[in-house]
Amino acid sequence: MFCPNCGTENEQGALFCANCGTSLAVDEAPQTEVPQTEAPVTQEPTVQQETVNPQAAPQMQGQPVYYQPQAGAEGQPVQPKKANGGKAPFKVTKQLIIIAASVAAVLVALIVFICVGKSLTNYKKAASQYVTAVEQCQFDKAYSLINLPDSEFLTKEAFVAAHADATGEKVGSIKVMDSYSAVGNMPGNKAVKVMYTTASGMETEDLVLTVSNKHYMLFFKKYKVSSDGIVASDCTIRAPKGVQLSINGKVVGDQYLTENSKNSGTTYNEYKIPYLFRGDNDIKVTSDFTEEYTTQFYVSRDEDSMTVSTSNVKYTDAKLNALKDQAKQDLESILSAAQAKKDFSSINDKFTGSNKSTMETTYKNLTSDFNSTSKIVSDFKLTNFTGSISDTSLRVDSEDGCPTIKVSMKLNYSYKYKYSSSDKVYDKTNSSSSSYFYYKYEDGKWKISSMYISLYL
Repeated sequence: MFCPNCGTENEQGALFCANCGTSLAVDEAPQTEVPQTEAPVTQEPTVQQETVNPQAAPQMQGQPVYYQPQAGAEGQPVQPKKANGGKAPFKVTKQLIIIAASVAAVLVALIVFICVGKSLTNYKKAASQYVTAVEQCQFDKAYSLINLPDSEFLTKEAFVAAHADATGEKVGSIKVMDSYSAVGNMPGNKAVKVMYTTASGMETEDLVLTVSNKHYMLFFKKYKVSSDGIVASDCTIRAPKGVQLSINGKVVGDQYLTENSKNSGTTYNEYKIPYLFRGDNDIKVTSDFTEEYTTQFYVSRDEDSMTVSTSNVKYTDAKLNALKDQAKQDLESILSAAQAKKDFSSINDKFTGSNKSTMETTYKNLTSDFNSTSKIVSDFKLTNFTGSISDTSLRVDSEDGCPTIKVSMKLNYSYKYKYSSSDKVYDKTNSSSSSYFYYKYEDGKWKISSMYISLYL
């Protein structure tokens, strides 16, 4: 049914136009039966007849009224307006389909995210995976399932090395059940009992799982096996002063030194390590003048301790030979300066700072031996020198902690002398003199801290 005013198509039987509100009611003329083969006769308006506005002109009683739509600008009929107020009907476009598909994909991804997140953060599953990995010696995997404290020494390599001697068994029929423990019932903890079978039979293990500081996928609680029983705390390692200590491949810094180590009178550095794996931990001691020494620290409990003895650390052969050569050069320089009556300042760089005054006194006595009032010595020279080091173990000065070593010397020498009362010159040789230098490693150099030079002039 079209509106006679605006031409909008309306539903059949509508009383008013949905677009402009014009009444659509018309009186029906009395109807008589006519044969269905005959078409109804209507009065066609002439070309000059104007369209009738039902609000402006009365309807003819009993006769149906027909209206001709208004012509367009070019004489074409105006298209009827839609019945929904002029708005086009809703159409499903390609863009809407893409948006709907994207929303559906996001919803599916969110559901999967939640399901996977809950599955992967299941504490019973974590306990099952850990026990299986340990029993089958998959320690790199087991390491990732432990809630470890922050420590540079708790590396994956260290954990694997701590269980290097373990032998594995295949795990079957594993079952994880909730259990009770005081620690397990604390907030954020879960206590479980794991039952499983191996070739040896039925096994059980009690575990406590704790919430990791880092949540899985930002939202879900990530449960890991508690480090209690796996990690020991506050372990102490002592190593000689003057060497570098490493644990599990990591150099131990001065921040781990105890207050006792900073006191004078101690020959060992004492390090307090907050956390170490229970089991074997690799220990290495190195320095510029000693051989690399490696051992293992088997940690079995909290506050465990060990000591790397000075007797374990040896000087390198190359450094020992170089020090014996240095001893000969130092001796020749000292004897030459004393014979020439040179001041101690000409050779004081060969001595440690703390003992220079004592060494100056020794040097002055040696100078007097060369230049006594009764006998004049000249042309002194070494004819043979043999240096030896009887103890090649690292020794440390108890006052300042510097490494020390004793170089013993056998001397053969010759010289000329004459008495003040005579012009006769005599030749003299000696092949039985013994002397020594104590060297201390100070400021990156070996310097003499003490000496004894025996000459019979």
